[in-house]
Amino acid sequence: MKRTSKTGHKYHKTRSYRLVIAALIFAILVNSPAVGARSYDDIIEKGEISIAVYRDFPPFSYLKAGKLIGIDVDIAKHIAQQMNIKVNIIQQTADENVDDDLRNAIWKGHYLGGAVSDLMLHVPYDRELALRNNLVVLFGPYMKEEIVAARNIKKLGKNATLALFRYEKIAVELDSMADLYLTGVFGGTIRPNVLHFKTNEEAGLATQNGESAGMMGPRSQVEFALADKISAFDIGVVPTPGMIKPHWLIGAAVKNDYRQLGYAVEDILASMVRDGTMGALFQKQGVTYTASGLEYFSSTDQQ
Repeated sequence: MKRTSKTGHKYHKTRSYRLVIAALIFAILVNSPAVGARSYDDIIEKGEISIAVYRDFPPFSYLKAGKLIGIDVDIAKHIAQQMNIKVNIIQQTADENVDDDLRNAIWKGHYLGGAVSDLMLHVPYDRELALRNNLVVLFGPYMKEEIVAARNIKKLGKNATLALFRYEKIAVELDSMADLYLTGVFGGTIRPNVLHFKTNEEAGLATQNGESAGMMGPRSQVEFALADKISAFDIGVVPTPGMIKPHWLIGAAVKNDYRQLGYAVEDILASMVRDGTMGALFQKQGVTYTASGLEYFSSTDQQ
């Protein structure tokens, strides 16, 4: 009969325990919330707030000559200034969807590491998004965004409809809402004329250079992308039959445990909308500001 080595048995047993313990530690590290998000009182006591903005997202947050600038960057600085504290602006790389972005920025952190922020800007103010993400609170919609088409006036004249792009090229950001819409509308007849680019900036540059007769995307990004030759284009909302959400509101988010911070920031955002500060930040970047309306703010300071 074959004898079993007690030493070998003990070794394998010990090794199994170590593997189990290692697996448990890994699971705890992966699933535990990242340290970072704090209460309003903790933020005031420390004298600093961390605010997440999207990386490489002009005109809202982008690098120019090595310096982080943009509308959301200025909003973050203004919030900290009004709270009389310092600001640590954290660039957040966009993930697969906004749900993932909220997880990474606000309540858990990215699985590859990275700080959790106290506040995140440029979050869609949307009921369905809020219901899917009960660990965060969406609030303070400080702007309205909408899908527009920019049409070369010399080539297409004024008030041209999308139907004309069955015969002319139109530029879009790859996999964007505009891209998905144009490749399917009118029975797919526009699809052959849709030019895809990595970013709206690249789409805008190609449109300025005459590679396309127009471009389509969010108003703020389209206007910024065409800034150098914006007068050559008719930019506006066009009929978009079948588009589910041609416009939406943009606000902020905090972890659901820290509603007091949300109330404080909401008061500041409401004041910025009301006194014209918000509009001035958009004008600084050369883009149109459309307010969401103060009725969306729960703040009572709306006189």
